[in-house]
Amino acid sequence: MIVGILLAAGASLRMGRDKLGLPWRGSTVLESTLGRWVAVPLLDEILVVRRPGGTPISISRVRTLENAEADEGMGSSLRLAAQALPPDTEAAVVGLADMPEVASDTIAALVKAWRPLGPAGIVAPAFEGRRGHPVVFGAAHFPALQRLGGDSGARDILRERASDLRLLDVEDPGVLLDIDRPSDLEGPS
Repeated sequence: MIVGILLAAGASLRMGRDKLGLPWRGSTVLESTLGRWVAVPLLDEILVVRRPGGTPISISRVRTLENAEADEGMGSSLRLAAQALPPDTEAAVVGLADMPEVASDTIAALVKAWRPLGPAGIVAPAFEGRRGHPVVFGAAHFPALQRLGGDSGARDILRERASDLRLLDVEDPGVLLDIDRPSDLEGPS
């Protein structure tokens, strides 16, 4: 089983308001992101980690987790999702809900690039020499994900397990486009 994890519990401090509900290409940032993830048939389930009280998501294969400790930082959301992974999960694709331009084909390519690496493999996209998101973690890394805290997310795991990381060059600038500030809403041309 391959599970997608979309981190959507941030406080949107740099945006100054809930960025996931802002308009993006005819829908919202979150709806656009989810649409691309749901279009990847290789993902058996998608866990969306939100702050408590968010609007319920009723989409097939999507399960919402509420992070009561969201103010602790991204690490708490990733920890919650990693602890909620079904026991037969082979890999988790970790992405950010405020990255609505990541192509479905890119997500699928990352999963395919991870398969021959097995449980210890980690695969991240690279566009024009810069590492982006999402990142695929094999099951050997789940215990480390389940212990995360703070706001660093999986950055420390990527640094500590650098020998397990493989970069996949992609022609997808969406792997770098993170909606954080009002100017980011202009997106790529």
